Amino acid sequence: MSRLIDLLDKTQSASSALGFAASRQAAGSPVIALIGRVTAAELAGDSGLAASPADALLVTLDASDSAAVARVSDALGGRLWGARVGSVSAEDAQALRDAGCDFIVFDAEDTAAAVLNDDALGKVIAVGFDDPEFDENEAKAIRTLDIDCALLTLTDSLTPLTVQKLLGIQALRATVGKRSILTAPAELGKPELETLRNAGVLGIAISLAAAADIQRIKDDIASLPRRRTGRSNARSASVPSLGFGGGSSQADDDYDDYE
Repeated sequence: MSRLIDLLDKTQSASSALGFAASRQAAGSPVIALIGRVTAAELAGDSGLAASPADALLVTLDASDSAAVARVSDALGGRLWGARVGSVSAEDAQALRDAGCDFIVFDAEDTAAAVLNDDALGKVIAVGFDDPEFDENEAKAIRTLDIDCALLTLTDSLTPLTVQKLLGIQALRATVGKRSILTAPAELGKPELETLRNAGVLGIAISLAAAADIQRIKDDIASLPRRRTGRSNARSASVPSLGFGGGSSQADDDYDDYE
């Protein structure tokens, strides 16, 4: 099983069961997974990016460029990392996994369907909020395929995070019906992180170009307060219609009290 998918699943239990930052850190499961986005060229130009405190790295590269794949593999060693590949063949996906890649983020068009047969590789489909070629029927069809997760990208900046933007996020999560990672800006603050955590977003993907913000965001995630109980309009952290393929969804209607 993909280590990333396992991490995403653990964020829900970490979020509902633990109350103190130290306890969360000791348990090793953040309440939101922090994924650092970086290109293969950026990684080659700055070796320090490989030591980012992010929980995982997402490297944009050409999957058919075996030399680039080898350089990324060498740079990241035993780190949890995945590849943003656009489209990918089954052979290139296998080569990525052999190089230590844990998950791939791909576009549906021109990606070989056989890639979905690889149980060891995490499969994350990229979904744009305003993609004119991505309709509701196609989104619902994703539920029927062996896809582990969706990477959601807003056309407009996530900040300031308004209720309208949150409604859009939740509507797309409900339609796609998969675990969700949200592309987010480095300016994301603690209130926005708490809102996204409460809404059921399991991971955020932030550019490593803002390296100084990665540690700050990770610290903010670790210090988020526990969820509250007794809210008359409380809903599950996971969208009710989500049908995770191979994953688990834990109802969070009974949130923990703030301490």
